[in-house]
Amino acid sequence: MLENRNKKMGDAAYKTLKNVLLVLFIFYVGIPVFIRTNPWIQNKLVFLNMLRWPLFMDFTKPHELGLMATRNFYLQEDRDNRLGLWHILPDSLANQRQKVEDSEYEHHLTDGIPIILYLHGTSGTRAGWHRVQLYKLLQKLDYHVIAPDYRGYGDSIGHPTEDGVVDDSEYVYQWIQRKRGKSPLFIWGHSLGTGITTKLAKQLCKTGEGPAGIVLEAPFNNILEAAENHPLAIPFKFIPWFNWVFIDTIMENNIHFTNDESIKEVTTPLLILHAKDDGIIPFELAEKLYKVALEERPPDSGPVEFVAFNSSYNYGHKYIFKAPELPGIVRKFIKRSLGQV
Repeated sequence: MLENRNKKMGDAAYKTLKNVLLVLFIFYVGIPVFIRTNPWIQNKLVFLNMLRWPLFMDFTKPHELGLMATRNFYLQEDRDNRLGLWHILPDSLANQRQKVEDSEYEHHLTDGIPIILYLHGTSGTRAGWHRVQLYKLLQKLDYHVIAPDYRGYGDSIGHPTEDGVVDDSEYVYQWIQRKRGKSPLFIWGHSLGTGITTKLAKQLCKTGEGPAGIVLEAPFNNILEAAENHPLAIPFKFIPWFNWVFIDTIMENNIHFTNDESIKEVTTPLLILHAKDDGIIPFELAEKLYKVALEERPPDSGPVEFVAFNSSYNYGHKYIFKAPELPGIVRKFIKRSLGQV
């Protein structure tokens, strides 16, 4: 009986070891081989536009998310891809109204109230919960918010690429430019949206059409270091061919997002926000970007401010909007950018 029991225990241990080795083989051989032989997958992993939440969102009904005085509309004109957007009216114009006539929205863009073009990060849509909470905060601060979904996100048509999402953002920016009259226009980018923001701002500053100011929330210095330090990359970093498999394939998709290079030519005022407990984009990458912004922009550039949030607050990568001091920080930045303080 003892011999049978030992045999069963030995068989179980053998099966366990066999399963562990199989998992390790799939994880450390199968996955790298698949990515290296299918480099296109990196485009999906960077943009994650296939992950859409809330599920079954009807973008024509933003009030279901508690967004009052919000218009859903689309921009297309002569473009191949249609972009879906929301325009959230500032609190002084919303007056807690759920229904505002569409004609009022564009008319109010000329009222002189600051306009914030919000460029979201990877995955999800303009209806993401943390994004909606930020819109509400900015609305209460009495700013217009224009929140688009890039091609391939939400109900926007197309497939995302680096040049494509930057082109979409510039298209929306220029649309606002034509509508805004003398209202100041700011850009707020979050996470991957900071890469889009800096690249767009670099182009705009070259033509003298730069925004009144830029907010970079949870930024990185460049996509390659961000990818190297991403939580999903950590288990693979000890592999000798890590860069060849996971980093080179990003560049093969023409994805670069070199914030640290683009920001050198962004001359508008900058506000950088980053939580020290950010588990997606390490705090140190934001510090590197801040150093470049301080030291390598033209001498006549606007001021740059870096606000760090302590790890004990648990804001992580998405929840800086919860910071009670954020409204004061944003108000001060916008007023300073406009020469009002």
